[in-house]
Amino acid sequence: RVYNELMAENKTLKKSKLVEEIVCEAMIRSALNSAKHAEKLGLGKDKIVLSVKMSKLQDMVRVNELLAKRCDYVLHLGLTEAGGGMAGAVASAAGLAILLQQGIGDTIRVSLTPEPGASRALEVQACKYLLQSMGLRYFRPQVTSCPGCGRTDSKRFITLAKEVNEYVDEHLDDWKKKYPGVEKLTIAVMGCVVNGPGESKHADIGISLPGNQEEPICPVYIKGKLYKKLTGENVKEQFLQILDEFVKNLKV
Repeated sequence: RVYNELMAENKTLKKSKLVEEIVCEAMIRSALNSAKHAEKLGLGKDKIVLSVKMSKLQDMVRVNELLAKRCDYVLHLGLTEAGGGMAGAVASAAGLAILLQQGIGDTIRVSLTPEPGASRALEVQACKYLLQSMGLRYFRPQVTSCPGCGRTDSKRFITLAKEVNEYVDEHLDDWKKKYPGVEKLTIAVMGCVVNGPGESKHADIGISLPGNQEEPICPVYIKGKLYKKLTGENVKEQFLQILDEFVKNLKV
């Protein structure tokens, strides 16, 4: 009904609006009308959450920007019908990030078409990754690792980065119970001397593996200072032990 009224009104204008503009306005008016009606029926304003989900990223951003200017209700954000897999996650993150960066939004959802048999928990993980990458919330230690290039012994450092992530996930519940603040920890796993030492120094704890034709030494840095140089075939075990000890002595 609201949309039809706006379309009829648009025909009387000297300069007609685009259909996308009318759709956004219809969504906003419908949401606000529903909220006001709910209040008249006795529902407290603090119990109302508005959601004006759109399937096109730019429309989703625009409608929420406009809605935020016209009310102070709690807003739930999400790009509906975003698709699945990486494409859906990227599209959702792109739209949500624009709004969150402006301080718009109180709750979020990443809506993904699941793979057969896949868990819906992937949607929650995507939300957590987004919020943490923006520095809005922290859920687990951040493992920083480089993408690899011609300088790196790719297999070795990629394997270590994966194993460090798995180690963090395996111990996270226990760590969070015993060591509050561990979720803000930054761990660097780098693949060569070019970026490795610098990135490792900026992390709370980091390791730089040797790249191609580099001396087979893996320096470990803690809080910006060289802590130890690891060598041998059991670098992973040595580093994970150092990481575990570091977490146990963590002071927030």
